[in-house]
Amino acid sequence: MKKILLIGINARYTHQNLAIRYLRNFVTDLNFNVVISEYSINQNQLDILEEIADKKPDIVAISVYIWNVEIVKFILSHLNNLLPKVKIILGGPEVSYNSNFWLANFPHIDFVVLGAGEASFRYLLENNFQTEEKIIKVQNPPFHGIPFPYLAEDFRENKYLYYEASRGCQFRCSYCISSRNDQKLEFRKIEDIKNELKFMLKFKPKIIKFVDRTFNAKNEFARQIWEFIISQKIVTKFHFEIFPNLLNNADFEILAKVPKNLFQFEIGIQSTNLATLKAVNRASKWSETKKNIAKLLRLENIHFHLDFIAGLPFEDFESSKKSIDQILSLKPNHFQLGFLKILPGTEMAEKKELFEMITMQNPPYQVLQNKWLTFAELSQIRQVENMINIFYNSEKYDYFIRNLSAKFDSAFEMFAKMARFRVKLNLEKNTKDWQKNSQFLLNFVTKYFPETYEFYADCLRFDWCHFTKSHYYPPALDNKVLRKAKNIGWNYLKESEHNSKKFIIFSPSSTEFQKKYLAKNKFIAFLENKKIIF
Repeated sequence: MKKILLIGINARYTHQNLAIRYLRNFVTDLNFNVVISEYSINQNQLDILEEIADKKPDIVAISVYIWNVEIVKFILSHLNNLLPKVKIILGGPEVSYNSNFWLANFPHIDFVVLGAGEASFRYLLENNFQTEEKIIKVQNPPFHGIPFPYLAEDFRENKYLYYEASRGCQFRCSYCISSRNDQKLEFRKIEDIKNELKFMLKFKPKIIKFVDRTFNAKNEFARQIWEFIISQKIVTKFHFEIFPNLLNNADFEILAKVPKNLFQFEIGIQSTNLATLKAVNRASKWSETKKNIAKLLRLENIHFHLDFIAGLPFEDFESSKKSIDQILSLKPNHFQLGFLKILPGTEMAEKKELFEMITMQNPPYQVLQNKWLTFAELSQIRQVENMINIFYNSEKYDYFIRNLSAKFDSAFEMFAKMARFRVKLNLEKNTKDWQKNSQFLLNFVTKYFPETYEFYADCLRFDWCHFTKSHYYPPALDNKVLRKAKNIGWNYLKESEHNSKKFIIFSPSSTEFQKKYLAKNKFIAFLENKKIIF
């Protein structure tokens, strides 16, 4: 029996490749030994190649995406020499729309499968690879006829579970592969979805991410799934990408019943500039989008990701700043500041010259400059992105950033000022070290807001207390007030029912912080996920 090795090279260790599992389960009745082998782009390339060669497959099928292209090229450059008889099949979005490039540069590739590849893959196996065509595209059955992709062996600790209730998209966003006319919107059957979710939930995954491009494209369909998940009374988190303008009163009634932290919504706003939205075929108006997101936020039970794409047509530097400020004004839990990528096969790729797009020549094909933004301006936006990721998206500097933003008319300008100051100090760009970053913030307020230094130091101390598991403060934040508070707190807790050594005591050093957050109270003990005010 011939061995087929289905290879997924994922962006992170926690990810799993959904596509190769569909392929495996679509051919289980055929006389092949189908084995899944997954890796991460953070692994050594040679280690991956050695493991593939050691498995001695007869056929290798690799799923290719923009994040794993370089590793795939390395594998292809050597695999045929190590396994001269192996048949090589490529699939995935990165090869579906520039297959001739891959065949020309890697002549040992036997076949390239285009688009959704289940039927094409089966066609090759059923015909024992006896076909003169190298580019294979066979029409898939309806999506509800594609088998569920998972087996019990796929459920491993700390792995994300990806699931799709629908394929394709009703929208025609010009930068997205799913906007193509051949990406027809199809749905699985509701009863199948419920049974498949029940099966996955038996393994108690931390998160199930629906990869549907617009989960609420069909309102009644989405509501049935949401109601089913709510009824299960589970701790697994569910991630959905939704379009807020499609939400109606019936949707809000159901979403109001969602237990806190059960749902996570990603909303691709991309821009608030109407000319930009029109140019990229985004069927939305910022006023309507803002209204529905604000309504969702008032529920206070769903974690939100809001997305912006820098480098879109008609979005110059000032317009980019305005879009970023308007999106951040909604105070999302996470703000994804991304950059336009000109993906092969998209409408945007066809308009690259029209929009004077200068892009990376290799994946991820990111825009470096266009008709409206210079390279220097996009670089400034990248620096702002870095500050947002460190100080906003980490959710570890909430009190500090919330209060610092009150000093600025523009959130963009605040982060831009922080970025320029960081460059001036020649500090490490991407460090996640909280103590180093908090010292930078203290230096920043010393430089620009020295009269309120102690208030901002209190904000950082309070932020530290909310996530630390330590009983001490970083040296830059420690002072006599806190040391005295620790002794008082220890005596208080010792005499109360909270007799624990795992605690940290906060007491403000500034009257401004005292008035704003503590009223008449002077001490807060943080212990065992509790806050005790005394």
